[in-house]
Amino acid sequence: MSYTNRQPKDFMKSLQLIHFSLLFIIVIFAAYVALNAGEQLFFSYREDKLFLYLAILISFAGNLSSKYLYSKLLNQIPANADLSQKSVKYSTAHIFRVAMLEFPALMCIIFVMESNNSFYFILVGILILMILAVYPTKQKFANEVPLSAKEKSMLENL
Repeated sequence: MSYTNRQPKDFMKSLQLIHFSLLFIIVIFAAYVALNAGEQLFFSYREDKLFLYLAILISFAGNLSSKYLYSKLLNQIPANADLSQKSVKYSTAHIFRVAMLEFPALMCIIFVMESNNSFYFILVGILILMILAVYPTKQKFANEVPLSAKEKSMLENL
């Protein structure tokens, strides 16, 4: 059964599963790095200025690019497309959005791994909160994608 032939509730469940899977990757990798570093971890925002500025820059750029790419992909959804096409395009936009937030988080974890400075986990935590804030729901889908009255009623019945 192809992805476009599924019901919208199935598309939302699968998108939520993908969302948590991407988030889970960050949490597992951070836990792995924290456990392997053990007592070598230290907290300092005064050392490793290059990594610090680079981590902040990458996090900021990832946040801006995720918002820009997401809005650009949503604006490309035609209003006259059917609900399954809109759901596929919304899924693509959302996955790109989360991936653009996941990359800086993974980079910050790599910075922890390289420098043993746990300060970068603060940036990872902020990026995780951003990813949690964009959790996909039917209401967000209905508000962000141009839906007809018939499509909205179909979405409410699910």
